Amino acid sequence: MSRVDFRLTLAVAILAVIATAAHLAGGAAIGGPFVHATWGHLVRDLALTLLPGIVYEAPMRRAWPALLGAGLLLPWLAVLGAGAPGYYGLSGLSHTLLAAALTFELIHRRGRVRLYVAALCAAGAAKLLYEAFTGAPAFPMDLGPGVHQVPLAHLVGAAAGVVIAFSGSTCRRYRGCT
Repeated sequence: MSRVDFRLTLAVAILAVIATAAHLAGGAAIGGPFVHATWGHLVRDLALTLLPGIVYEAPMRRAWPALLGAGLLLPWLAVLGAGAPGYYGLSGLSHTLLAAALTFELIHRRGRVRLYVAALCAAGAAKLLYEAFTGAPAFPMDLGPGVHQVPLAHLVGAAAGVVIAFSGSTCRRYRGCT
């Protein structure tokens, strides 16, 4: 059997499933990054968190704990600091990991592929700017009664991902990495 090289990401996913199951089974009315309002909300967030985790946790091994910590904590604190009524889900973390993955690729790719990555970065930045200026999510979805998407979490998460990815500690087994 092969070695799982995305253990930290898998641990976050398992914690989110457990916290959401407890919440939806009538547990305490708590919020936070591990708790999701509905099963559909959980599945969407897990997909957007597991995808970059499965692909990038190994090559970004040294930075991965910082990415997970920042992606779980900073969006949540920003939303609470802004006075929002509650925060549910891993969308801040998924934006952290996706932004870090795109930054990693932008740093390490060359030629035409780098241009494609730059185009994806521009599309991601446009999404975040739209959300920041309108206060509305670019891709609205029903998260359950009284639960709304919080674009601030996406912006803070993505910013953390870019900063950490540019920190120089994001690579392993790549030419030019320290």
